[in-house]
Amino acid sequence: MDEHLIINLRVADKRYPLRIKRKDEEVYRKAAIEIDYKLGQYKSYFTDDSPQALQDIDYMAMTAIQAVADKVECQLRTDAFEAKIEGLTRELESYLRSHVK
Repeated sequence: MDEHLIINLRVADKRYPLRIKRKDEEVYRKAAIEIDYKLGQYKSYFTDDSPQALQDIDYMAMTAIQAVADKVECQLRTDAFEAKIEGLTRELESYLRSHVK
C-alpha cells in the first residue's frame, strides 16, 4: 500500500492539493485550520481603514512570519534543553566514574 495520499486543504477560500504521508494527514489538516484562524485574526485586527489597504497576500505573509517565528522559538528552547541535558549527562558520567568502582 502506498504510504502517500493526496489531500485537499482549503486555506483563505482556496483549495490546495498536497501529496503527503498518510501518517501526517492530521498534522496538515490541523495546520490548515490554524492558518485560517490566524488569517481571520489578522484580517479583523487590521481593518481596511488604513490608507494602504492590506491584501490577502499580506495576511498570509504575516501568518507565515508568525509561524516561522514560533518554530524558531521552539528550536531555540530545544537547543537550550539539549545543551542542559548534555551538561548533566557529563556531570553524571564524571560522578559515576569517580565514585563507582
